Amino acid sequence: MSMDEQYEQMRRFAQALDKFNEQLSATARELQAKHDYVSPFWQDEMRRAYDAEWLPLSERMNLYNAVEGRQYMEFLTVKIRLLERYLRGG
Repeated sequence: MSMDEQYEQMRRFAQALDKFNEQLSATARELQAKHDYVSPFWQDEMRRAYDAEWLPLSERMNLYNAVEGRQYMEFLTVKIRLLERYLRGG
């Protein structure tokens, strides 16, 4: 694979990752809103089992949306710019 092809693939990947991050963020907000809505009405044994699964997932999604997703995009942006400078001689 040529450097030009790698550059284009990295750009496409960055665009796909950006779209994924946006969709994940929107979906996580929607899911949290639905969770918050039913939360006061659901207090039984099944709820405790659900919370044991939900809380780590929610924390992980929040961490990714608040920090990691942005860091991945910044990393890719730097790599793409460096590759572009190399290819275009700037």
